[in-house]
Amino acid sequence: MAFQTTVPAAKPAPFIEGGWTGFNPHFTLTNPDEGMWVAGTPGPIIGRFAFANVANGKVTSAHPGASDVRVGFVHRDQPAIIAGLLAGDNNQAVSGQGIDLLEDGPVAAKFAAGVAKTGLLVYASYADGSCRAAVAASPATTTYAATTASGSPNLTGVGAGAAPGQPVTGTGIPANTYLVSVSGTTAVMSANATASGSITVTANTDFETLWRTRSVCAAGELAKISVRG
Repeated sequence: MAFQTTVPAAKPAPFIEGGWTGFNPHFTLTNPDEGMWVAGTPGPIIGRFAFANVANGKVTSAHPGASDVRVGFVHRDQPAIIAGLLAGDNNQAVSGQGIDLLEDGPVAAKFAAGVAKTGLLVYASYADGSCRAAVAASPATTTYAATTASGSPNLTGVGAGAAPGQPVTGTGIPANTYLVSVSGTTAVMSANATASGSITVTANTDFETLWRTRSVCAAGELAKISVRG
């Protein structure tokens, strides 16, 4: 985000994406290695959820496809580097620097589809950590035709919506399987297929967090979110 050079409105916005919206306590996500989380490459986006890979301590907006991953919200109070006097910057954390993730706290998040009412659960995209509000047990899904081979973890012909971390189901795909990596139209699953052939794959594109909406907003605007209220 560049330095402000104009006044866009007579009244300032009530809060800023990723910023605090109240004075209730906030809680940070602890690294089990007792070290600080580090922004991965590319750096996570402020104002969204991010995925912390416990194996290496790196945090990214996109799910890394690892088995042990923690999820937290990237708030605005982060270390930053602005190279050059009065140079502009953006909402992306700097790769390689320490970063804090929130387990809970009163913050503002952007919702592309808006928020219809308070108390809805917040879903975070596996692809980029962006937010969606919905009732419980209603993750967004995508379907695509793919080909499997018995004893192989590969899915060929996956759709554009496939991303690491997404749980997948379909004929010959074992329960609790997720995508470890995606390259072009080929994905690698966390388990081997038990059957061969062309199948319809259903993938959850976002997951249900513990956070809830605390205000309403129109499409593309900001809403307050927190876990405990």
